[in-house]
Amino acid sequence: MSETKVVRRTQEQRTAETRGALFEAAVRAISRLGYSRASNAEIADEAGVSRGAITHHFTTRAAFIAEVVRWVFQQEVVAYQDLQREWGTGSRVSDWPQISWEVLSRPSGVAVLEIFVASRSDPELAALIKPVQAEIEELAVTAFLDRLGAKVRDTTAIRLVVWAMHGMSIGRDFIDDPNAMRDSVILLSNMLERLAPNGTLEELLSSPPPS
Repeated sequence: MSETKVVRRTQEQRTAETRGALFEAAVRAISRLGYSRASNAEIADEAGVSRGAITHHFTTRAAFIAEVVRWVFQQEVVAYQDLQREWGTGSRVSDWPQISWEVLSRPSGVAVLEIFVASRSDPELAALIKPVQAEIEELAVTAFLDRLGAKVRDTTAIRLVVWAMHGMSIGRDFIDDPNAMRDSVILLSNMLERLAPNGTLEELLSSPPPS
């Protein structure tokens, strides 16, 4: 009879798996229920782990939520790269509204926006979220500018696109046809194309204001 070798997971592997399950569950619960209703117990149940798992792995709920935001960004980096490769886009400023919409309109993007709004009335959460967001923006801007081959470092365009997409992702809940929001995304892309027909950031930033 052949022997079946049992491969035991290390404690580090088990911890990583539990944390990953909690992050995924937090995104699902927060995007579905909103931040205030997505309690630790609700998230733990969603993840299929014990209700004490969050407090076991994280010092506070705010610390856990800040790590959820960081984890979402890590997933988004991969999503952006995959889309640019799949669509063959990203080298023109007008590409970015549709790429960003595809990523930020997902449940993870909605969950992060819910967290940002909640942090405005939660000083402890805000204190942890703001440094994470600053770090995320720095990395995102660098990736955006590198992909465009930009010779100037300016956050204006990427902030315009990112926060417009965040706002429209929530706006879908308030219109009769949520899918119609994509038309606004395409309109923004077309506007950027007209302002920067060569696709460069420098061209966009130097565009004269309308008369």
